[in-house]
Amino acid sequence: MPQTAHREDTAPARIGRYTVDAPVVSGTFARLFRARDPALDRQVAIKLFSLAPEQAAAICFDVAEWRRRFVVEARVMAALDHPHVVRVLDVGRHEGAPYMVMPYLAANLRREIGRDEGGPGLAPLERPRAMEPRRAATVLAELASALAAIHAAGLVHRDVKPTNLLLTRPQNGSVKLCDFGMAKVAGRAEPAEPVWFGSPDYMAPEQGRGAHFATDRSDVYAAGVLGWRLLLGRLPDGDISGLPPEAPDGLRRLLADATSVEPCRRPSAAEMVGRLAELDWG
Repeated sequence: MPQTAHREDTAPARIGRYTVDAPVVSGTFARLFRARDPALDRQVAIKLFSLAPEQAAAICFDVAEWRRRFVVEARVMAALDHPHVVRVLDVGRHEGAPYMVMPYLAANLRREIGRDEGGPGLAPLERPRAMEPRRAATVLAELASALAAIHAAGLVHRDVKPTNLLLTRPQNGSVKLCDFGMAKVAGRAEPAEPVWFGSPDYMAPEQGRGAHFATDRSDVYAAGVLGWRLLLGRLPDGDISGLPPEAPDGLRRLLADATSVEPCRRPSAAEMVGRLAELDWG
């Protein structure tokens, strides 16, 4: 059945057995809804595939390929069992479009740190801001733990960034990595020609040359950029001055290693976990 386009200002009353409460956000490939599971009387999030043919024409693949990738994403996430990776609870189809059901988490990391770039007219919560170093180290440790698990499973996320890190509560919540739509899966064919996946501000140099060049160390690079972003209150852009004095030297060295231009000089995600655990906070 052809994939049905959905109006951005409307929401279905039901998706499968779930009662839709409200739309949350619309992206290029999917729409996210807050919904309720009547069988278990709990709130859930539903990610519904939604990609118009004219959108697909501008982003590498046709609708059928993006739909296939969406289904693979759901299977990948359902197979992971880790406290810092979002779980998939259910899958199905709505009017021919696949959907996945996940726990509803009310915030992502942007809620704590604002946007990456400032500008006039931004609301206070949207303004860029830094994070206290101990909290930043906790966020990085939880992210690195998730990355170590997915790398051990043969996956490369390829799109680590603040909006793909959900929080169990709006402030000081635990991190849960989400959105595996761009993941590189061991044994799954990749396009032979260079294609571009990821977010430029967090993308490792090798991934910038082509998504198929991404390895586990490319995710580590993105985590390193995120670490600088948390400490500086802005993207590093080659300038790491102005770090808070209470940030341990070991944390600075770790982030410098993680963002090395050469992948072989970056630690693994598992090594990041160990080095973060050994930080000396005085």
